Amino acid sequence: MKLVLIDWVDSHAGRGWQDMARIERAAEPLRCRSVGWLVSTAGDCKVIVPHLAGEGNGEVVLQGAGDLTIPNRCIVKMRVLSR
Repeated sequence: MKLVLIDWVDSHAGRGWQDMARIERAAEPLRCRSVGWLVSTAGDCKVIVPHLAGEGNGEVVLQGAGDLTIPNRCIVKMRVLSR
């Protein structure tokens, strides 16, 4: 598995009632950054997992936690990080 840093964009929403000028200023996607082990590139998405357990523990099955699926169309940039 490769350790990657992904820059991606997401949708977002405001909270409660807001004046229209503030809503208009928020008219751009939310810029996000995520780091994790690249588990899958199948289909139209990348799946990363930031937490691994069991690696190097003999009979323990490799496990992951905190998985995140990011649609390819939302990814701006992906870099492989060195171990």
